[in-house]
Amino acid sequence: MPIQPNFLERFLFFTANAAPTPMLDMAAALGYQAISTAVHLNLFEQLHKRPSSAADLAQSLNCQPRGIDHLLKALNSLGYVKEYDGTYRNTPMTEKWFINGMMLDLNNAITCWDAFLRDLWPHAPEVIKSGERPYNFYDYTAEVSGLSHAHQQMMYGPANQNAPDVVKRLKLPDGPTRLLDVGGGHGAYTIHLCQAYPNLQATIFDTEIALETAKQNVDAARLNGRVRLQPADIWQHDWGTEYDLILLFNFIHHFDLVTNIKLLGKAHTALKPGGQVAIFDQLDSKQLGSAFNGIFQQINLMYYLFADGRTFSRDEVRQMLDAATFKNDQFFTAAKWAGQSLVTAVK
Repeated sequence: MPIQPNFLERFLFFTANAAPTPMLDMAAALGYQAISTAVHLNLFEQLHKRPSSAADLAQSLNCQPRGIDHLLKALNSLGYVKEYDGTYRNTPMTEKWFINGMMLDLNNAITCWDAFLRDLWPHAPEVIKSGERPYNFYDYTAEVSGLSHAHQQMMYGPANQNAPDVVKRLKLPDGPTRLLDVGGGHGAYTIHLCQAYPNLQATIFDTEIALETAKQNVDAARLNGRVRLQPADIWQHDWGTEYDLILLFNFIHHFDLVTNIKLLGKAHTALKPGGQVAIFDQLDSKQLGSAFNGIFQQINLMYYLFADGRTFSRDEVRQMLDAATFKNDQFFTAAKWAGQSLVTAVK
């Protein structure tokens, strides 16, 4: 976790401005590297199996003793491990978020962020100056071995956590229904919808490499016969017609307003009369607390730097939906969605 200043330190850093507060952000960068190193060494997994001394851990991980000692002390200062009489063990926070990957796959997140910080972030000054990127983010994740899967699985955890609440707000008619999940990647939302609606048949559009992850997740859910995985360029591929529901989840932030109107126009054409389009994405909001707002603004910067992405306000989303001739738009939020909103509208 971030370094937690005590009362006197908070006064010096935040109130009196008497200590160099930017050092806390620089220390956070060092903290990330300590966590990343622990993940790559399987240190948390080893401590999950058996609490160990630094010497025992150095032996079991085949590491240099002084190096492991320094790493453990750094992790202890950040709250990821705790030392009791010379024996280290994971803290409950580490057990929940690094060992139980069902909620959030931070191990794959580390794989992604190591790559992003190494390969993409150094270009930030030139991107901000010119607005041009010397890379295509989606080609990049496809070309680096294992990165596409890590990226999809990083997003699968929070999607899997959010999906039950999202599905409750998506009402489908009784009887046979059809779903199109555009850019559905990992497949989490399609899986949950199919589980909630036994008569639902679904298609996921995405790149071939992204659908490799979707296939693993769909196979694990035993939905093979009900979910069709279709590699597709969404702008060139025929979407088909007569869908009851089309998902555009974590998708509109990739495009500008005009392009999203075209995207929603394709969705409108593919839906049956009375069918719904559903958007789930980060939207501008003043309702967030300071921590969530800070994360939100960093995400905004990341979207821009990596893929010329952006976030939209509710009014802008309504403008897109109106331009694509949708009606009856509804907005849903939940505290656990961390700034994301669900938007539904009807053809």
